[in-house]
Amino acid sequence: MIASARQRARRAFLRLSLTEAQAEEARLLLRDDRRQLEAVRELLAECRGRLHEVLAARAPDSALVLELTVEERLLVERERAMSARLERSIAALLRPEQATRLRTLTPAAVGDMLGRICI
Repeated sequence: MIASARQRARRAFLRLSLTEAQAEEARLLLRDDRRQLEAVRELLAECRGRLHEVLAARAPDSALVLELTVEERLLVERERAMSARLERSIAALLRPEQATRLRTLTPAAVGDMLGRICI
C-alpha cells in the first residue's frame, strides 16, 4: 500500500472511529469478498491493457475492439456492484453514526480502508 493510500485509510479509520473489535469482525467477514474484488480488478486491468494494445495497432480489429469494450464495461459494472456490496456489509457492522460517516467517504478512501482491514 502506497503512502497516500495508507493516509486515506488511516483518515477513514479515524473518521469512522472503528474499534479493534469492529475491524476484526469486518476482516473476517470480508476477506473472501475482498479477494474476489481484487480478482475482478486484475481482470479489468488486463482487459484494459489488451484493449489499449489493440487500439494502438495500425489497423485495429473492430470486432476485437467491440468485444474488449463490452468486456471492460461488464467488469466495471461487476466491480461497482461488488464494492457496493462490501460497503453494505461494513455498514451492517457499524453503529448508525459510523454508517452515516462511511457513506460520506470517497470511494478511494473506502477502498483503501477495506484493503487495510482485510490484510
